[in-house]
Amino acid sequence: MQTKPYLIPFIIIVSLAQGCSFSYSSKSSSNSSVSSSESSVSSSSSPSSSITEEDIYQEDISDYTIAYLSNEKFERSSFSREISAIATANGVTSWEQDEATLIAIGRGLKEADIPEGVFQTYKSSIVDANPLAIDLIQKGYAEE
Repeated sequence: MQTKPYLIPFIIIVSLAQGCSFSYSSKSSSNSSVSSSESSVSSSSSPSSSITEEDIYQEDISDYTIAYLSNEKFERSSFSREISAIATANGVTSWEQDEATLIAIGRGLKEADIPEGVFQTYKSSIVDANPLAIDLIQKGYAEE
């Protein structure tokens, strides 16, 4: 049975609503496509364009943030639970103090295209108003 292309967004939304994460199922395919792109990048003469594990991790965090905010009403506990799962799978034990994680969340918040007032509320809520963490989320949000 072949999945109809127009059902894919619906399947993703239903999966997220049930607390499932497509980030894990897509991670292995993402990693394999990244591995093949790393192979082609490493064979080229431009070393500055290589993709690191941290780049992949930050993209996973940012993509999850965008997907979550596109499909869910923000609830800190469910958002934090999934961010924690992604972080743990990548060897990050305390994402609330991890610079790469917080910057990636900021990027995701920007790409989710939420209003400024909502961003300010989420930014503070995500890290329990921790000023250093808020600054890192803002840094990711401000990146071009």
